[in-house]
Amino acid sequence: MRENTAMHPSAQKHIYDYFIDDQGNWFCEGNPVTDPQLFRLLSRSLYQQDGRYYVRCEGEINPVRVAAFPLWIRYVHVETDAGGNLTAVDIELQDGRREALAPHTLRTASDEALYCRATHRRLKARFAKVAYYELTRYLQMDAESSRFYFVIDGRRYDVLPDAEG
Repeated sequence: MRENTAMHPSAQKHIYDYFIDDQGNWFCEGNPVTDPQLFRLLSRSLYQQDGRYYVRCEGEINPVRVAAFPLWIRYVHVETDAGGNLTAVDIELQDGRREALAPHTLRTASDEALYCRATHRRLKARFAKVAYYELTRYLQMDAESSRFYFVIDGRRYDVLPDAEG
């Protein structure tokens, strides 16, 4: 999905330097974003266009440098049947948004980080430690192919290596 870029960053009076570090922390002009409301606003305004990340905030568009992943998943919420099998998985992003896991998008990055695509913008979202360990309790391995997978609501979803590198 392409964002409307009616105002190009070069037409603005000031281009802010936004950065998301390798732990999902936001920085503006080198200063940590510690205000929860500002964090939510920035995170929810984030989009990707032509391989680069941007935030649209108060009518302005600013580029965002991303060290690893633009979004982080802090919790997973699982539903199981009486036999302990997964029937549904929701993810909760660091900014508080909660949505159903898109299990067909599960991938491992080159550093073995587990991630998926999240939000209506389909951005990469890495599973933070707590979420990772909660979800991988249900991880299975195919003995023949040595491929890892999850079974959710009776359907198998392979965890594939990142095709983007």
